[in-house]
Amino acid sequence: MSGPDFKDPKSFNFPDGSLLLPEQTDNLGRALISLLREVCVLTDRQLILEQALADQGIDVSHAVNNYQPDEALQKRLDDKTGAIIDSVIGDLTGQG
Repeated sequence: MSGPDFKDPKSFNFPDGSLLLPEQTDNLGRALISLLREVCVLTDRQLILEQALADQGIDVSHAVNNYQPDEALQKRLDDKTGAIIDSVIGDLTGQG
């Protein structure tokens, strides 16, 4: 994938050991809210972009679903994914 700071999202699916201490319930709530906020922003932007293009006669839904990014774009995608993961994990662990 990408550079030394890249975190594969799949690596967080089943972490080893305990995830939360009982006093970290508030951190869990903050992490979920951060994740929900990111998902909503991304969903809104995607839908707006697709609609703006459709309004101009350009239907990109199929192209987006089947697009294969080049190395430079994949790095940007990996960096953004890593930042989102860091934000959510930071909130979850109380370090955000």
